[in-house]
Formats: sequence, structure tokens, C-alpha cells
Amino acid sequence: MQKMFYPESVMVYGVSGSPNNLGRNTVENLERFGFKGSVYLVGREGSELNGRKIYRHIEDIDAVPDLAVFLIPAKAIPDVMERCGRKGIPYAVIQSAGFSEFTEEGRQLEEKLLETAGKWNIRFMGPNCIGTINLDNGLVLPFVPMYPDAMLKGPVSIISQSGGVVIDGIRLLTFENIGFNKSISIGNKLNLNECDYLSYFMSDPETRMIGMYLENFTDGRRLMALAQQTDKPIVILKANKSASSHQIAQFHTTALAGDDEATDAALKQAGIHRAQTLQEMIDDFKIFSLPLIQGRKIGVICRSGGQAVMLTDAVHQHGFELAKFSDQVFDYVKKEVRAGVIRMTNPLDLGDVFDIRFYIRIIEKVLQEPDVDGVVFGHTYLHGVSIPPTQELIRSAKKLSDRYQKPVVFLMIAGKKYFFTLKETADFPIFADPEQVLKSLSLSREHFTNRSAFNKDPLLSSLPMATGRKVESTPKQGIMNPDEVFHLLKSYGLPVADFAMTGNITEALNAAKNIGYPVALKMASPGILHKTEAKGVILDIPHPQALADACRNMEADAYLIQKMAAPGQEVIIGGRQDQEFGPVILFGLGGLFTEVLRDVALRICPIHAAQALAMIEETKGVRILKGFRGHAAADMKALADCLVKVSKLLVENPDIGNLDMNPLFVFEKNKGCLVVDAKMERI
Repeated sequence: MQKMFYPESVMVYGVSGSPNNLGRNTVENLERFGFKGSVYLVGREGSELNGRKIYRHIEDIDAVPDLAVFLIPAKAIPDVMERCGRKGIPYAVIQSAGFSEFTEEGRQLEEKLLETAGKWNIRFMGPNCIGTINLDNGLVLPFVPMYPDAMLKGPVSIISQSGGVVIDGIRLLTFENIGFNKSISIGNKLNLNECDYLSYFMSDPETRMIGMYLENFTDGRRLMALAQQTDKPIVILKANKSASSHQIAQFHTTALAGDDEATDAALKQAGIHRAQTLQEMIDDFKIFSLPLIQGRKIGVICRSGGQAVMLTDAVHQHGFELAKFSDQVFDYVKKEVRAGVIRMTNPLDLGDVFDIRFYIRIIEKVLQEPDVDGVVFGHTYLHGVSIPPTQELIRSAKKLSDRYQKPVVFLMIAGKKYFFTLKETADFPIFADPEQVLKSLSLSREHFTNRSAFNKDPLLSSLPMATGRKVESTPKQGIMNPDEVFHLLKSYGLPVADFAMTGNITEALNAAKNIGYPVALKMASPGILHKTEAKGVILDIPHPQALADACRNMEADAYLIQKMAAPGQEVIIGGRQDQEFGPVILFGLGGLFTEVLRDVALRICPIHAAQALAMIEETKGVRILKGFRGHAAADMKALADCLVKVSKLLVENPDIGNLDMNPLFVFEKNKGCLVVDAKMERI
């Protein structure tokens, strides 16, 4: 897609000399930002604009532009696309609205547009977008006036479904002195989608960080697979957090692993950082503009005792620890102490020292400590004469951070008069809140850990969303009967309690005799999902007479007879098909932990044993499984094996839309697991 971002020539279609013409704004943006390529103007009235000829027809241009930009009514675009195809133009940006986001007629226009583009192999951005801003070459295509002095060039590139979010994002990036390199508004992403642009930015040498604003995912699994292939930080602001369309009351998994929960799990699994607000995204870019922190030991230096206390609290809250400074650091500090009131500790409070040049030297001393993985420096300047030395301090902090490849996080609240003077001192982030500093450092640590893990163990999400066999050759939609469910589970090697489906009391008695008492009796109608609430479960039936009485009292159309299981820890393993990420698997402890505390872990399938164990460890209830207050430890290896097998089942049977194994009993170490109840739904 290089020509999409670095074209040698651009055609703007829909230009006139009118002051209100939107195409005119695009042409003037290209002029203001110094685009060096050829620019061809096309408009039905002809004439000229700012000395440039406006052609009446594409065919009148005696060259083949690399990129076409459309600012004309939606209904006219398929025909113009056809003419572009005949001309040989390979790329287009369709800024016009009025497609599927608007009416049914617009949806039909999209179909025609796709057909025409496919015929001529034209790739296009949009429709319903503001197009590309590339500060690297001045390719600035939005139909609103834009100005170079309002934008700062930097390392971030943005992909957004919203043009307004693009504008807000580049303003914040400029305000925070981070800057951006490229930004694109992709609108309806009818042809090229977020994965295509992500793939390009991953290989773009001018892009070091990637931000995305998305309202839906075109291909969630491809997005995950791409993300794990790059060391560049990817931050996504995902809006449109809709509730799942499934019947939530019927399956615990669907209630606990809704659309947004699946998104969270998928992004985390792929090493993508999710921001909840645009400002949070910008704060993430601030920390990613520093070297990644590779350990958990922090050196804290500041000029305020209160600031030191708040930083210490935040250090521990976010999983870090205070590094131990050597005597060499403290001996160096003592040389500058005037009143002898500085305590030789970490945090190091320099409130007694007013030489800003000394701050630079002590930052370097602390960075040289082998026990220090990163430094937080809290600065408080006193008055106007401190501004030039403070600027030198900021520049030096950047140089030292780069030299030692350890983050130096600069914490300072600037006064109104010097706010922008200090912010713009260097392309180096300045933070204002101790909590935000350590939260951001934890994100940096997470990214470093993710990159190391993915390099050793690539995610399996690159596999197709739907592969393998089906439950049956002509599966029926709806809730599956218990016999079918348990046979399917057994076929994947899952440990299922001995069972038999029966249609009357005589069959039930014969089945129980073969299985062996005591047994459990359950209603076997697929329409009754919550058997306990329907009084459809009777446990621990000791002999035939008790079973016969139980069957008469239950009065069911069909019965499920199961061998009673020994006591074990109840857990739930569930799964569902997510429309954006494919099969999702869920694990949690049963009972109260599932219903009330929502203590569950999610992953996108398939998973392997190490990922299954990580899911178990992620839950708070893992303490119970490991043995709590005298209870024996559970068979974690067998439980992880069950998770892997369910993952395989979900991948190979994409028509299984919902699955609950609840409860699954986990026994003591080396004694395995047992599925005692399960339900499935085909979609």
C-alpha cells in the first residue's frame, strides 16, 4: 500500500472555485503542507483554482494518477470508479457519505462500488471518511482546512473509524509534545480495513507506535495474529460496547463472556493495550516514547516529601518495588546536603538541595545502579529564574534515559506562564500525577513482558476461525439433548461421569443397574436448561426403589441417569462463538464465585497447556485450588488438560455457539476431573 501513503500524483475529483467547495479545501491542504507530487483537479464545471487547471473529465488528464480522492455525491461514485478503473488508477479515498451508514439504498451503492472496484482491482479507503494525513510527505487529504503550525510531527500513527477522533487525537498528541506521523480516517472500511492499515504501519519505518479507534472489528483473529508479530506498541480505544445478542439467561458463559469481555480478553491475549479514553491512549503513548522498563525495581527521586509518599504508594499498588540504592549513591548525595535533613533512603527527597545541575548528576548515578530498572523524578521549580535550568534538566533526563535504556519518568506540574515553554523543551513526556506515572510504567513493563513471551511462544490465533469437523453432517440448530452433549465431550477425551439416556422407569432401572448405585437422576429434555430450579435433579439415589419413586415424582419425558461423583471442587468451563474473534473459552470456580463475584478468565481459542494454566492462575479462586486452610491441592494439570480439549472442540465445531460444563469436579492432585453436567447450543 505504499502508493496509498506516498503517491507521486493525486487526483481530487469534485473541485470547483466556490469558496464552500470541499474539494477546494483538500487541494489547499496539499499546497499548505508542501506535497511535492502532481495534483490533478477534476470538476464538472472546469475552470481553474489558484492557478491550477480544473479538468472536466478524468479522461482529459494526460497521466495516470496514483491516488484518486472523491468528494462527490454517493450515487455518482460507482460510475466514477468505473472511469478510474479504465484509466488505470490503482488507489482511491472515498470521503463521501451516504452509503450503508445512511440508507438501504446506500448499502446497495456499496455493493455496486465493491463490484466495480473488484473488477478493476482498485483498493480504496472509506467511504464516509476524511482520508489521510501524512506529515512525512505533506499528503493531507481531509476536506476541512488544516494548518502545519497546529500539528507536530512525531512517532505515532493513528487508524480511526471516526474523522472527529482523528482530529482530537492529533491535537492531543501535539499538545503533549509527542506528535504523529500519519493518521487515517477509514470510515465504513468497505474495502481496506483496519488490519490492512495495521499491517502497513507495522512495516512503516516512520511509525513507532500505533493507535486505533474502532467501533467494530472486521477480522478480530487477523488483528490478533498481526499484533503479536510486531514489537511496536498498539493501543486500541474500542467504543460501541454492545451487549451480546445471545440469550444471556440461558448460558452462564454468555452472561460472563459478553462481547466487550471477549474484546478485553482478545486484546490482552494479543498484547494489544486497550485504552478506555482518548486521554488514556495519549498517556500510553507518552510512556511508550521512553525505553521499556524491563524489571520491577524503581528509583524515586523528588523534591517533595508528600510527593515521595504518594509515589511510594503507587509503586507498591502497581506491582513494583523500591530499589536499594548503594552507598555510592548516598555518599554522593551527602556532598550536596546543606542542613543535613535528607534521609538516605529510596525515595530520595532532595528538598534540601536547590542545584538543578546536581539533579542531573544524581539521576545518572541512580541509573547506573544495577538494581534500578527505571527512575521517577519529581521536580518542583520555584520561580522564573529556574526555567532555563529546568529546561536543561528535561533535556538531560531524555539523554540519560536514551543512553542507559532505562525510563526516566519526569513528574512536574508546570505553572500557567511557563506551561508550554516547559512542555515543548524536548520530545520527552512530562507527567503530572504520581498514580498515572506508575500506572503507565506498569503498561511499559507489560509490553516488555508480552514481547518476550510472544517471541518464544507465538499465539495460536492465526489459525482459521472455523476448521475441522462438525457435530454431525446436517446439524440442527438449538439446544442439544444431553446424550448428544456427553457423547461429543467423550469423543474429545473429556472425563464424563457414566451416563445413560432413558425414556421410562424400566429403562432407568436397567441403566442404573449397569452403572452402579448410587446414581443421580436428571430431566433429559433439552428445553430445560436449569434443571435444579425446575426440580429436575435428584442426587445420591441409593437403590432401585428410590430411583423408581424419584422417576414417578419427576414425571419427565426422558431421564438422564448418571453415576454419582465423589466430592470435588466445582468449576465451570464454558465457551461460545464470538462474531468478531471466533471461539472464546471461559474458566471460573463454580457456585458463588461464578454467579456473584464473576471471578472468571477468558481466552480466544485455540489455547495450549501453558495458556490454560495461566487462565487458572488468573482467577482469585486459584488459592482454593492450590489448597487453602488445610484443604488438599486440586489436580491442576488435569484441569488444564480439560481446558485445552474444550478449546479444540470449540475450534473444530464452529456450530457450537454456546457451551457450559457446570459443574466440572476437580479432585485432589493426580486424581483428575469429572464432568457431571453440561449443555450446548448449536447456531
